[in-house]
Order: sequence, then structure tokens, then C-alpha cells
Amino acid sequence: MATLKDIKLRMGSVKNTQQITKAMKLVAASKMKRAEDKIRAARPYTNKLTAMVSNLAQGLEKGAHPLLTQRKGGKTVILVFTTDRGLCGALNTNLCKKVSRAIKGLKEEVMEVELISLGRKGNDFFRKTKEKVAAFHKDMKDSEYEAVLAKLMPDLIRRYEAEEFNRLYIGYNHFLNVISQEVVFEQVLPVVAPETTEKASSTEFLLEPDRQSILNEILPQYVENQAFTALLDGFACEHASRMTAMDAATKNAGELLKSLKLKYNRARQAAITTELTEIISGAESL
Repeated sequence: MATLKDIKLRMGSVKNTQQITKAMKLVAASKMKRAEDKIRAARPYTNKLTAMVSNLAQGLEKGAHPLLTQRKGGKTVILVFTTDRGLCGALNTNLCKKVSRAIKGLKEEVMEVELISLGRKGNDFFRKTKEKVAAFHKDMKDSEYEAVLAKLMPDLIRRYEAEEFNRLYIGYNHFLNVISQEVVFEQVLPVVAPETTEKASSTEFLLEPDRQSILNEILPQYVENQAFTALLDGFACEHASRMTAMDAATKNAGELLKSLKLKYNRARQAAITTELTEIISGAESL
């Protein structure tokens, strides 16, 4: 049976842990708010860009642009966005498991897969599953990841146009709200004419110099924007999941403290009763 000293030490340990988880929850909430603001600020640009690509791609023949060209077989590149740190629930595990299933399916189609991981957790997961990671970036600030992506995406677009690989997929966590995130695995290259929520305009636009020239400029921006949106989503999901996990941990610590306090009071009461019994027994024997 645990002594009063043991229970008191345990209570102190739980209190310290509770203070840490509460502080982590507050930090995560602050970071999530900033990440959410970034997503909200980027959304109008993303929506307009999507609508523009959808409009420009209408009526074009397949193969009208290198980034629209469908090619069979060959190599597939997968870009995965995970976190560097843990304590954010099953966020990374769910994403990596979905990507693993996709890799298995692609390999069954006799396709070579090149895996690129942004974030320590993705690299750690695939290393354990014996999946070769061609390149990985980890332990960086948010702004540093944005800089890495700014260099990586143009290079991937160049490689696709040079026919070094035939498909590009991205795997990431999509931010819906504070308590809900969705695992997404989607094709980025070749570009599929996107569906847009923008209302179709009956106005016919005069395109200068011509549709093809504009498409040449817009399509690479659209592909890069998809990756940047995925990165921003990943940041928001990480902080939201960590905030939720730390909130649950703080509440659990509170429940454990109540239980330990009850246990402590009972043990203390039992010790006092034992002492009183011994005193009474000693007095009666005199």
C-alpha cells in the first residue's frame, strides 16, 4: 500500500505536469490563431486562382500544356507534410498510414515512388516502415519551411516538364476547424481542371496576349499555391491537435489529482485511526 509520502510526491508530480500541459495548450492556441489567420488571408487568392485556372482550362485539348499532359507508368513523386514535434494526437500517424497505403497501391501498378518528407515525424515513420525517403527537411521554423517549399516546387515543376517523373501527389492534413482535421492525399501533377465554388460568369473576357500564354504563367503558380496551402493547413492542424491533446491531458491530470487527494485523505484517516487505536490500547494496558 502506498504511504502518505508516496501519494504526496505523486500529487506534486501530477500538478507539475498539469501546469506544463496547460501552458502548452495556451501556446498552441495562440499559434493556431496565427496559422488560422494566414489560411483566411490566403483563401481569397486561392479561390480566384482556382476559378481562373478552371476558366482557362475549359475547351483546351489534352496535352495543350506540359503540366496538363497525362503520362502512363514511370516514376511518381509524393510530397508529405508532417510535423516536427509530437504531442498532437494521431495527426501524423493517420496521415502517414494513408500515404503508406497509397505507396503500396502505386507499387502494385509497377511504379517507382520517390518520397519527399517535410517534417521530422514523416521521416521517422517511413524509416521505421523501411520506406526509402529520397529527401527530407526537418527541425525548421514555419518561415524556413516556406522558403524550402519556394525552392522545391519550381524544381519539381521543371522535373515534371522534363519528364523525369509522371505524377506528383501531396499528402497533408486539411484544417476544417479546431476539433476537426481531414487527411488529404491528392494529385497535383498533371493538373486536373479544378472545380470551383465561384459562380460562373456569363461575361466573355478578352485574353491578351492569348489563352495559352496566360496559362503558361498561371499553371505553375496554381501548382505552387496548392503546395503552400497544404503547408499552411498542416501548421494549423498541428497547433489545433496539440491544443486539443493538451486540453485533454490537463483535464485528465485534474481528475487524477482528485482521485489522489481522495486516496491521500483516506490513507491519512486510516493512519490517524491506527494511531488512536494504539494510544487507547496502550492506555488500557496500564
